[in-house]
Amino acid sequence: MSTVRTVSDTKRAFYTLHTRPINSIYRRVVDELMVEMHLLSVNADFSYNPIYRLGVVTAFDRFMQGYRPEEDINSIFNALCQALQEDPQQYRQEAEQIRSEATAYTVQRLFWQSLSSLAPQTHL
Repeated sequence: MSTVRTVSDTKRAFYTLHTRPINSIYRRVVDELMVEMHLLSVNADFSYNPIYRLGVVTAFDRFMQGYRPEEDINSIFNALCQALQEDPQQYRQEAEQIRSEATAYTVQRLFWQSLSSLAPQTHL
């Protein structure tokens, strides 16, 4: 029988990994993101995928714009992922891969692909 980690376990791990104080406005965002990520990680129906990781990276990066001291941003992100027993580099790499793949698609290409998927299929 495996023991399911609690939110408290995750928060404790985070603050062990990132020992500097987090500015109050940003602390709330980091805590909320950590709790949501934790709840997903213990949900039996959830499976990680690159789209999820892109969402986490994008949300984190946007919310942390303007954070000071700037050198703490990577430490916070790394601690966030590691507290959930995840690899922060994998999050960043998969997010970048999805972004670069998405730039290959134009609106027209997506439009025509969606139309072709609606066309009746002929079976022999």
